[in-house]
Amino acid sequence: MPCVIPGLTQNVCLTIIYNVSSQKLKDSFVQCVNSEQGETCDLEVNYNPVNTDLTIRVPFTIEGELTFTDNFQAFCVTTGVNITT
Repeated sequence: MPCVIPGLTQNVCLTIIYNVSSQKLKDSFVQCVNSEQGETCDLEVNYNPVNTDLTIRVPFTIEGELTFTDNFQAFCVTTGVNITT
């Protein structure tokens, strides 16, 4: 009988760096936000006129459930992605 752990949540911060001049995505990454350690992620948009990079940071809350099977394999399913306000 598998073991299912529902209701897991994690706050994350999505950062997108887009170069306006070249019209290309330079980088994007997700970072975990640990609010217990005072970490925060706020909705933020910055433009650097020198290198024409547009940086966008968006806070999300990811919801999911973890399942352990009879042969000790683990599977995680994302059940929700919500913008944190």
